[in-house]
Amino acid sequence: MSPFDWVAGRRPTLHEPVYLSIDLDAFDPAFAPGVSHREPGGLTAREVLTVLQGLTVPIVGADIVEFNPAQDPSGVTATLCAKLVKEIAGKMT
Repeated sequence: MSPFDWVAGRRPTLHEPVYLSIDLDAFDPAFAPGVSHREPGGLTAREVLTVLQGLTVPIVGADIVEFNPAQDPSGVTATLCAKLVKEIAGKMT
């Protein structure tokens, strides 16, 4: 069972288009070191991408917040942001 199977194998069912907000602080620092408040043990990139790819309703808008380029000298977080934008754009109407 994955972390996204929530309670007893049930997942929320969405019926309407959604606005999506992704806070990069929720990611584990291995995947998003370029944030102001790192969260050890946070989400992995694969976990979030699995949720995005599993959405069956259109995304009508989105934002990605808490990117701090000063904390991202290697560009790992910027690369993650680009991947997230690509996945989100593919679901937008």
